[in-house]
Amino acid sequence: MKFFLSILFFAGIPAWSWAQLTVQNQQTAIDLVNTLVASSGTAGLTISNPVLTCDTLSNGLFSGTSNLGISNGIVLGTGAVATDTTMALFGIDGGYLDFSSYMANTAGDADLNALVTSPTYDACVLEFDLQPAGNFIEFEYVFGSEEYPDYNCTSFNDIFAFFVSGPGITGLHNMAIIPGTTIPVSINSINDGSNGNCSSYQNLYVSNTGAITTVDGFTTPLIATHPVTPGQTYHLKLAVSDVSDGIFNTFVFLKANSLKSGTTVPSAVTSLNAENPLQVYPSVVDDQLQFQNNSQEPVQLSLLDINGKQVFTQKLAAYPVHQTIPMSGLTQGMYLVQMRQLQSGRISSSRIFKQ
Repeated sequence: MKFFLSILFFAGIPAWSWAQLTVQNQQTAIDLVNTLVASSGTAGLTISNPVLTCDTLSNGLFSGTSNLGISNGIVLGTGAVATDTTMALFGIDGGYLDFSSYMANTAGDADLNALVTSPTYDACVLEFDLQPAGNFIEFEYVFGSEEYPDYNCTSFNDIFAFFVSGPGITGLHNMAIIPGTTIPVSINSINDGSNGNCSSYQNLYVSNTGAITTVDGFTTPLIATHPVTPGQTYHLKLAVSDVSDGIFNTFVFLKANSLKSGTTVPSAVTSLNAENPLQVYPSVVDDQLQFQNNSQEPVQLSLLDINGKQVFTQKLAAYPVHQTIPMSGLTQGMYLVQMRQLQSGRISSSRIFKQ
């Protein structure tokens, strides 16, 4: 299948290209980090020593309309992230019938090699040091690949990891896990269940058929989080690579301004970004969800499950209001917390995971 599809691609089979994503490739380490790190509100991070080890075409900034669930951010890939039809390259901004399989012919990564049984290729790695102000760090991401769905449950299990190391952490800890578990996020752990029954988390998978962006499948937006000690220095390494061969590209999309440090309760009002009136803690919740309305008008709070069904709603007064929502009766999975300001009509939302 891999060999056959590659022949079709290079033979010039026509492809659809109507994506509304804009991609700027060939970024520097500091450009990528500055986009990822929260710049206001509950940022609480000091960043230093950014280093990018990646093919110049395999990293970039993206923005625009897509079905990824993230409208702008940074992308790291095992191949070209931006489409260039003059070079027969399709990045994330192609149509779903386009085939992303640029071979960077660069090295794999030793830390990723330790997670798989086959060699890695075409690694793209962004790493830097950080000092958190709060007791956890977190950011939001989506993982997608052209390996989906034909190579579910096979050795072509392209790998990525978000390694954190530092005080209180033994060795390298991978933050890219299915929330509430220790299972790494991968093609073999999150997929549609076809080509073998290796996934117990099909509810976290999006099949990309007839929609905008090139990869054949991707995860719902997920949150990587890890406890830390405030004021200490940690090292974060974001890495993705092909496994077993260098074709069929894989990408990690990281939401702009989502890397932040906070505490287990809402921050003081004086530190909040006025453009984001919905403050939600924690991102991975067990029994209770805490939120704070920071707007100057009454709001309608709603909690929706992954199918869009409303499981909780309540009208609340204007700031300052702090609310606790019981979550113990809800099933495990991703939920959307949505707050509609009743005077302006503006809607703010935040994703959380019930473990």
